[in-house]
Amino acid sequence: MKIKTPFAASAAALIGLSALTPMASAETPAEFFARQNLTIVIGFSPGGGADTFARFFARHLGKHVAGNPSIIVQNMPGAGGIKAFNHFYNVGAQDGSRTILTSPSHTLGQFLGKKNIRYDIGKVKWIGTLTQDSPSCVASGQSGIKNIEETKNKELIMGSTGPSSSTSQHALLLANMFGYKLKMVSGYRGTAKIWLAMKKNEVQGVCTFWASSAMGPQAQDVASGEIVPIVQMGSKKHPAFGNAPLAYDLARNAEEKAIMRAIFGVSELSRPYGAAPGAPDDRVAALRKGFWAAVNSPELQADAKRLKLTVDPLNAEDTIAGFKEIFSTPKDLVEKAKKLIAAPKKG
Repeated sequence: MKIKTPFAASAAALIGLSALTPMASAETPAEFFARQNLTIVIGFSPGGGADTFARFFARHLGKHVAGNPSIIVQNMPGAGGIKAFNHFYNVGAQDGSRTILTSPSHTLGQFLGKKNIRYDIGKVKWIGTLTQDSPSCVASGQSGIKNIEETKNKELIMGSTGPSSSTSQHALLLANMFGYKLKMVSGYRGTAKIWLAMKKNEVQGVCTFWASSAMGPQAQDVASGEIVPIVQMGSKKHPAFGNAPLAYDLARNAEEKAIMRAIFGVSELSRPYGAAPGAPDDRVAALRKGFWAAVNSPELQADAKRLKLTVDPLNAEDTIAGFKEIFSTPKDLVEKAKKLIAAPKKG
């Protein structure tokens, strides 16, 4: 399966994707994983979308990786998931036993040159992508907002996990580009906390809400009107978001559309899964083989259907190609995008 992205491909766009690491010792991957647990790091608190996908995936992965390792899911919330990625990349084990199921915000953070980024997407040993998804922003039913255009005249308080997260960046881009009155309240430790805050009316909306959630775990919330999709940011309209307008249709010129694609297009690699940069190549190969077998297994597919989760995977090759395309975006558009997702200065 080939990923669909709005960016032009560039073979030299990302440095380090093909860098080699020393091979493992005489111990085979099967022998290593038979004695070693395999950890999946999540940069968000339990109960959110990333955590749901990780725990679902963990139930199946070990059966398909050589050596049949036990899978451990480790939550490390903080800074919109950046804290976990920095730790995974620089401090965590580099022997192949530690992996990360990340999010588009981590890619976007490096893409935009965020100062707190201490990792290189191009040096992560990518195993694959669990699903490709379409994002949206939603309002609570209590807010009375049905369409993003209504926020030109009425303020909507948005919950966010942090400035480096798409929960902030997507909302700020729309606010700064079009003048929508979206007020950010940051610092929630995962989207599950934001959903709880919405129920209490502490905040009234959130970006990013996924089509897979709208069709799955939170389908009833959408059907009942408890949450209302108000704008969607996929490459085309998704039926899960009803009549919510497509963000690109709001663009007043080609440049605005290109900037939106630079930010929103990253979301098409919704749940990338990778090993640490120092992981031995033979163990990475075993993980890639196990990943692809797991995501295509009848058991995982049936479990996904039962849980109403969307699994639309990419293999390692296509995942890496997707990252190359993202990082080939022209620098002038990147600079304009940076300004549009910047939070307003206090005072």
